[in-house]
Amino acid sequence: MTPSPHRAPFTRQTRVADALAARPELRELLPAFHPAFARLNHPVLGKVLPKLVNLEQAAAVAGVDPDALVEVCNLPGAPAHRPPPSAADAPRRMDPPPPWPADCPVVEVDARPLLEAGQEPFAAIMAALRTAPPQAVVRILAPFEPAPLVDLVGKRGWVPHVTWQGDCCVASFWRPPGAGQAAPQGEEEPELAGLRAARLQGEVLDVRGLEPPLPLQLVLATVEQVLPLTVLHEREPALLWPRLAERGLAWTVTHEGEVVRIHIIRAATT
Repeated sequence: MTPSPHRAPFTRQTRVADALAARPELRELLPAFHPAFARLNHPVLGKVLPKLVNLEQAAAVAGVDPDALVEVCNLPGAPAHRPPPSAADAPRRMDPPPPWPADCPVVEVDARPLLEAGQEPFAAIMAALRTAPPQAVVRILAPFEPAPLVDLVGKRGWVPHVTWQGDCCVASFWRPPGAGQAAPQGEEEPELAGLRAARLQGEVLDVRGLEPPLPLQLVLATVEQVLPLTVLHEREPALLWPRLAERGLAWTVTHEGEVVRIHIIRAATT
């Protein structure tokens, strides 16, 4: 069908967040196309996932054909009466046998109970990746293919492997020798140093639009050198509060439209 003339047509590479900004009604229309897109209206996932994935990745998460999803997003009307394509229309990813040794230690994170409880499993997954022993395999169990996670972790030196066991997607990541090592003590990671240089203006740090866990890492690295510090965020970062308290810091939060402004200072001593 011909896309709406008032905007450029969406493509596989269009970010979900951009599609929603151009057509807010997609939050209601896409769940009618496929139930998996009800996550767009989840109080946590609905704010985080659209910024991390494009339409092609979202199709992989939902198990639908990416071209069908793009076509539906470009429809001038509601897709409510169109039956969604089955999983058979978009074959599940089944990678060949993984390249790592069979005796590698395995750390497993089952994201299914967290998702069923309405929680975001990203923090638990990143914690497992961060604390896994050298040459370990971190195995993620999920009800869908975590396409954005596979892309993100793969860019950080881990070797990904995706397959399915029944209705469970098994996404595994192997840390080969020399990959994923932390910077030497007292030396900041180059990625964070570069981000701070680009994102810090005086005492104001803007972490909006960054992929987790970069906002958390960047704030914690910056407060070691800049106080007081004002952080511009897209939401209240609950994982940040205990980290600040551990460092003897205090904070206030104000909401200014879609911007969350966090002011961090040294806690008063009695």
